[in-house]
Amino acid sequence: MIIKKQYARRNIAGYQSPYNDPFEYRPIADINQQEFFQILSEVLHSTPIIESKAERLARAEKEFLEWVEYAGVVYGPKHWYLAYLEGEPTGVVFPQQYWDKMEEGSIFHIGILPRFQGNGYGKILHAKGLETLAKRGVTSYVGSTGVSNERMIAVFLANGCTLTKIHTIEVDENGEQRIIS
Repeated sequence: MIIKKQYARRNIAGYQSPYNDPFEYRPIADINQQEFFQILSEVLHSTPIIESKAERLARAEKEFLEWVEYAGVVYGPKHWYLAYLEGEPTGVVFPQQYWDKMEEGSIFHIGILPRFQGNGYGKILHAKGLETLAKRGVTSYVGSTGVSNERMIAVFLANGCTLTKIHTIEVDENGEQRIIS
């Protein structure tokens, strides 16, 4: 499969979120695993796909474990958050420092549950991720999204990121990605 990704960058040295943040954040390390995967499956698979709840949960767990593996030795579940609004799960943000370039980081996933989408919460969660990275000593943020993900591109721009390259990426049957242009 071939996909196209838009990349974005930002200097985040000393970054602080400019938003009045309505969320309570709980590290995923402090969340019951079953509850966590239920919420993550709703965030990841909000588009109508015909599959059972068990299949969605299994796919969410598989994707999550791939992110943890990619994070490597610097994976920190105390820095990956579930966001709650008035006690109700609302979204996720997984800011991650790179293991091989500690001054650089990304947000492995950001997502809002479908019933909360369209309220501007994505930019707030993204800003929380940037702030978390900055507090951990990261000075350079690199993000990416599919070229058709207009909402995420708008979040990048709202939070001061510069859109850089668009890469064409080949994804093999195991989900491994390779930039081809």
